[in-house]
Amino acid sequence: MVNMQAATQKYKVFINDKWIFFSCSEDVNISDNESFDVLNVSEHLLFNLSEMIKTGSFNQNIVLKPTFEIPNPFKEFLNYFFVLDAAGGIVQHSSLAYLLIKRFGVWDFPKGKIERGESNSEAAIRETEEETGVRNLQIARELPTTYHIYTYKGKWIVKRTFWYLMLSDFSGALKPQLEEDIHEAVWVSKENVPSFLKNTYASLRDLVQESNLF
Repeated sequence: MVNMQAATQKYKVFINDKWIFFSCSEDVNISDNESFDVLNVSEHLLFNLSEMIKTGSFNQNIVLKPTFEIPNPFKEFLNYFFVLDAAGGIVQHSSLAYLLIKRFGVWDFPKGKIERGESNSEAAIRETEEETGVRNLQIARELPTTYHIYTYKGKWIVKRTFWYLMLSDFSGALKPQLEEDIHEAVWVSKENVPSFLKNTYASLRDLVQESNLF
């Protein structure tokens, strides 16, 4: 029998363009055009997956189902990594254009690390303002949280990013934050956003799909 509180949670963790989906439920209901394997979780499997990720040999999509011994496999999986919390925003202008940034040559949405004492939404607004110069931001609603794994200075990190849909009527000049390697900040019409997002990260494409914005 699976813990019912854990069973209500679902998580999708991206490793480059591949992912691990933690269903936390005995019933798997996932819609994706990509192929994937469905496996029952075990401590041995979680350890092996973490090692495959850290050695660069993880190359398939996997759905992990909970077991009686491990009712919340996602929580157990996080023990193998350092968890970094961040927050960001998808900003909709009153003209119905959307705010995108280009960082390291890849189109992205503004986001950054949550500072001590900040709420998730406060951090999302601050980071968006700092990275783009946009003001007059208002939270419209919370969006799905994304998870992706990367390595930085020898440390393996799961970045957990809390996302918000924001509204703004800002009419000033955009100011990309160069010291954060952001070299472009642009308003993009709603119909053109999908073409920009062909050059973005898989976790962000999934965020957009789950949010039903475009």
